[in-house]
Amino acid sequence: MSRPDWLPTTHVEVGLHIFETTRYTPHLYPEQDRATVRIDGTDVHVTVFSHHGDLVRLRNVLADVIAQLEAAHGQTSATSTTAA
Repeated sequence: MSRPDWLPTTHVEVGLHIFETTRYTPHLYPEQDRATVRIDGTDVHVTVFSHHGDLVRLRNVLADVIAQLEAAHGQTSATSTTAA
């Protein structure tokens, strides 16, 4: 879904570190095919609003990043083992 023309054009950038204590609270709106996920940190709260297709896209990006990190970690481990 593209941004409706009537939405304001204000831009905000938010940075949030994710830790083991970070809490996630999803809320489903199945009749609208969307959901929100509130991300609660110690001093910050961010809510992600999205439709199903965009959540799938976000999930795929995160899965790709995880695979890249795991591959990089494997390369680092193999290099460290070889160098030793």
